[in-house]
Amino acid sequence: MPDAAKPMAEASGGTGSFEELPSEEAYPGVNRRSFSTQEATVSSYSFEPGASFPLHSHPQEQITLVTEGSVEMVVDGQVSSLDEGCWSVVSGGVEHGITAGPEGAAIVGMIVPRRENSDDYQLAGEEQ
Repeated sequence: MPDAAKPMAEASGGTGSFEELPSEEAYPGVNRRSFSTQEATVSSYSFEPGASFPLHSHPQEQITLVTEGSVEMVVDGQVSSLDEGCWSVVSGGVEHGITAGPEGAAIVGMIVPRRENSDDYQLAGEEQ
């Protein structure tokens, strides 16, 4: 997990834009903008070509939508290629990670139920 847990923006209704939210570099070449509602955490990620969000797990379900480019997604040891417009659903507790394709990628991840901070997950190989 990165150095410090980051609180996220809160949204209780209405509208907004990811561009209005602060950006943080989650991992080299991976930038994230997040907000939480009462029930979910929603994050927009931009990946430089070949950048990776490492294998990790968390107790929440994760829905991932590829909005630009392509990614290789590893879920429970199985590798899938996802192009723009594709999606995946990962059950809570299942190890998964994402690597951007040669043109980079953008994804939206939805975590249900919500997280208390953006780094609330367990990296593969880390002890709890």
